[in-house]
Amino acid sequence: MRGEPRRGRYDSDLMTPDEESLVWTRPAPARRLPQTRESIVAAAVRLADAEGLAAVTVRRLAEELDARPMSIYSYARVESKDELLDLMIDEVCGDMLVEDLPEDWRPALRAIAERTRAALLAHPWWIELIGRNVLLGPHGTRYREQSLAAVRTLDADEPARQAAIVTVQTFVVGQIAFALDEQGAAAAGGRHPEAAIRQYHRQLLATGDFPLLAGAGPAEPTTADDRDRYFAQGLEWLLAGISSAQSPGGRPVQ
Repeated sequence: MRGEPRRGRYDSDLMTPDEESLVWTRPAPARRLPQTRESIVAAAVRLADAEGLAAVTVRRLAEELDARPMSIYSYARVESKDELLDLMIDEVCGDMLVEDLPEDWRPALRAIAERTRAALLAHPWWIELIGRNVLLGPHGTRYREQSLAAVRTLDADEPARQAAIVTVQTFVVGQIAFALDEQGAAAAGGRHPEAAIRQYHRQLLATGDFPLLAGAGPAEPTTADDRDRYFAQGLEWLLAGISSAQSPGGRPVQ
């Protein structure tokens, strides 16, 4: 009827028309269904972990769950694949939550950074979706709340506290990109003959245009232990820098 609010297939008298458009606010189905939103999101995350985001299709999910393809949308209460990706993003945000957050800001930020890194290494596809309102859902909102709680004891104003959070978060994402690049390079070995690559590098170094590289010796791929060490050391340097920058007279804040 003209003049009445639009109602979709997830009607609820408790929601406004704008709220109906959010995947997070849609009510659970009144009847029991063969699959739940949780089981579908879990299956999608498993597929993405094992085979990458390209594997997450309605057809593949239906095969995994022994369901009809078009039933996946209704079971999960989503209207597009984008909404399914939003749910997957938020599911991984839940893995970034620290159970017992330390009171002091430095160990608190360190704990969040380590937990976030572990979650992203386990779900490497996540960083491909940065920029898609990754903190929109309930778990993502808890992650934001956790980050603010972590810097409560930092002796700084609110803009500086926000900057500290963003600085640590971007460090973690950058470290994940580095780790994934190194892992991908190792997995894609064999694109070119190793002997030809080494000979080419020797020819470049012999020109004298790269004296620092020549003195450093041949480049070797980093190991998982190397990457762990770089992360831990870099994070300590970063936290020490934040502490020093926010302390009066340059005295580090404890």
